[in-house]
Amino acid sequence: MQQKINYARLLRYQFTNYKNYGQLNQVKLDRGLLENIENKQYHYIQYYRQNGHLVAQLDPLGLLESKQKEMPGVLDFGIKYNDDVNVNNILKGTIRSIEELEEYVNKLYAQSVGVEFEQVEDPEEKRWLYENYENNMNEQITQADRVSIHNLLVQMEAIDHYYHKKFTTFKRYAGEGGEGVIVALRAIYGQAADSGVTDIVQSMAHRGRFPIMSSLLDYPASDIFRKIMGENDLPQEYTFGVDDVVHHLSTSNKKKFNNKDLTITVVHNPSHLEAANPVSQGKAKAKQDDYRNINQVLNLQLHGDAAFAGQGIVYESMLLSGLDNYSNGGTVHIIQNNQIGYTTNIKDSRFSRYSSDLLLAYKYPIIHVNGEDVETLHKVSKFAVQYRQMFKKDILIDIVTYRRYGHNEVDEPSFTQPNMYEKVRKTKSLPQKYNQLYFRQEDYDKIRQKVFAYLDSEYEKAKTMKQTLSKVTDDKSKGSKAFTQKWSQMKFSQFCESDAKTGLNKDYLINLAKQSVVIRPNFNLHPRLQKYFIDDRLDQIKNNSIDWATCETIAVGSLLEEGFNVRLSGEDVERGTFSQRHWAFIDQKTEEKWIPMQNFADAKLQGRLQVANSPLAEASVMGYEFGYSLENPNNLVMWEAQFGDFYNTGQHMSDTFITCAEEKWMRQSSLVLLLPHGYDGAGPEHSSCRMERWLQQGVQNQNFQFAIPSNPSSIFHLLRRQMHRQFRKPLIIANAKSLLRSNKAKCTFEDLTENNSFQRIITHKKGHSINKVIFTYGKFVYDLLEQFEKRNADNYVIFTFEQLLPFPKNELEQGLKQISKDAKFYFVQEEPQNQGGFNYCQPFIDQIMTSLQFTSKSINYIGRPECPCVAVGATVLHKQELQNIVKQIDSIL
Repeated sequence: MQQKINYARLLRYQFTNYKNYGQLNQVKLDRGLLENIENKQYHYIQYYRQNGHLVAQLDPLGLLESKQKEMPGVLDFGIKYNDDVNVNNILKGTIRSIEELEEYVNKLYAQSVGVEFEQVEDPEEKRWLYENYENNMNEQITQADRVSIHNLLVQMEAIDHYYHKKFTTFKRYAGEGGEGVIVALRAIYGQAADSGVTDIVQSMAHRGRFPIMSSLLDYPASDIFRKIMGENDLPQEYTFGVDDVVHHLSTSNKKKFNNKDLTITVVHNPSHLEAANPVSQGKAKAKQDDYRNINQVLNLQLHGDAAFAGQGIVYESMLLSGLDNYSNGGTVHIIQNNQIGYTTNIKDSRFSRYSSDLLLAYKYPIIHVNGEDVETLHKVSKFAVQYRQMFKKDILIDIVTYRRYGHNEVDEPSFTQPNMYEKVRKTKSLPQKYNQLYFRQEDYDKIRQKVFAYLDSEYEKAKTMKQTLSKVTDDKSKGSKAFTQKWSQMKFSQFCESDAKTGLNKDYLINLAKQSVVIRPNFNLHPRLQKYFIDDRLDQIKNNSIDWATCETIAVGSLLEEGFNVRLSGEDVERGTFSQRHWAFIDQKTEEKWIPMQNFADAKLQGRLQVANSPLAEASVMGYEFGYSLENPNNLVMWEAQFGDFYNTGQHMSDTFITCAEEKWMRQSSLVLLLPHGYDGAGPEHSSCRMERWLQQGVQNQNFQFAIPSNPSSIFHLLRRQMHRQFRKPLIIANAKSLLRSNKAKCTFEDLTENNSFQRIITHKKGHSINKVIFTYGKFVYDLLEQFEKRNADNYVIFTFEQLLPFPKNELEQGLKQISKDAKFYFVQEEPQNQGGFNYCQPFIDQIMTSLQFTSKSINYIGRPECPCVAVGATVLHKQELQNIVKQIDSIL
């Protein structure tokens, strides 16, 4: 008699799991297909493949109510236990009975592991996933594997216990309860090495960082102890260094895994969770570009469950993963899922079923694992690397664990999670459980004794250790390092005021400018571009009067020919927000792209040029480009905001990475941020790059540069200077929108030749008895000059600051020495008084005025009044403000 199919159970089956689990997916069945044994068995397998994760026992504490008994069984599919097995062709294993089939699908899909592969759209890719997942799961764990897993688990626990004993009240963010992550990492490293990977770029948060760094990455425990004791991780020669907290320690070490060399670089991270994700992606991409091999470098990211679900930077960074200009061939993600966010329960931190559900939108595979089934974790971690190497896509492992303590060791978690922590207190540790399964107590004790002896020795060493410059610059060092390998020719700098030769031969520059608008034959160019861009540039060359875009282009072209790599990224950068750049032309019929600077007719480009239109995102792209710049000092990396105001949404990248990476971590960067700035009546979000914020973060002669050029020659010299010094510092350029095509803002080729360099101050002077000294910057100098000319003003000097940070004190002092002691001083800006550069510049100018003994003791301010917003939104108000500034200027003439 044929087994009856329970359609009611299959088609309308619902269940509710504990807190974060929703209803079971309904089975989509064709009644006709279930009339033969093979199809019944096939649908049974598919049902478990698709839905097994919903009932899998993922929680090592067992707090999630089991619903496995409610899962449809073989009988519900009309399968009898005495039926022949007809599905060995689709399973990776030999199944001899229906009982074995039940055991097989439960073990692989509904016990301590569950998968989500159905969102993957390509049927061949999906087939590969199921087949190779089952292949990996069916592999036998060897005794050597078990010894390795056992050693890792016991070492990690022993290291955490030692820290807990030595530093009882120190917040170390232990890995206890989640030790399985070290097994996953070791498996990933080994499989990566076997797959031809030579470099891993890894980002991770604080959880379990100390034992992972010490045990897996050979970071000296003495260096960690010294930091915990309060010592500086930066050498004393780094007099301006501020260092960082111990939980942000990083390293880059080469180590053998499976007898193959593998260099693992852990990028520095701030305490803003997940902020390091795009940084690691960008650094990995830069390595791949240097190797010209995407398979050789793997990006690996470790996440917290609450942060992965809650932080917007995660979404933004994931968005980059599938874009040609940003993809690094797939990232392996690990969620260290301790089922809580600080003290916030799952139900209060997300409403999705899993913290990993974001990946469903991107169609990437997900594997959920009970963190205490370390042998399964070992297998799926190897599988994740195999998938990444095969398909060049992201994959995620969700390791469900718990925290033995609270968010940190001095926290009391039972205040907010009493039931969970009652269970935690009764739960034996994972290393102890695994030891009991396969090893003897003396094996466990022997490993711990060895770890404690090593740590005792390192602790004593730490008491007298001092960080030295020779140690951090030694590539063989295992601790914190800087200025090694590609960076060995760079020097740490007290700053930035060393001059560089940036000028070039005039004929060479003219040729570069001409080549920048050469279009290949049979290319269907937009007719307006021929007239208003190409012909215009050729006219500029002929008339020796060149604009901003031309200077930028020939600066980049010259750097490429000198062997530097250039990467320009941001929204609309190929064309430029204001249609000023056009580094890429689009064929009007085929939409083929033509980039003249990649195809110079009479030059062999030694450097790479990448022009990367970005998605509509700021934080992730800024972080990505910062990471790219960290890899190689020969990379000139530029990010351009659509408008300067838009960097606001990525401000944590500037606050925690760009403005202070060298001071915290000895990491220099060539990153250039191009921020369109200027008050043209465009309103609050299209006027200001918030230069006052940048200047507030700046320290004279230390951390970064801020320029606001008024002349196109400045952009040429700034970009070339950025690459022609023996150090790298981030450069922020507030470039005026209205000057891009202004006939007032032009320069000559002579301004770019060998005898010229960047001018930190440009001086406009009229008359012999100077009695008015005006300080300004940016495009407003042209408004001043126009007004002075209208009034036929005389006896004035205008000091136009092309660079505000570092403030050009020496140049200004030399200029003021020629001025009468009874001159009046004025500072003119277009920003409101509580913004812009006035408040930053005033103390420097006051100091110089005092030292030169001018009669005047103060600077008169001319500009917009204080404003709670960066700019007014109504055109009539904008015009009124501008008229008021003009009246103030008239009053001093």
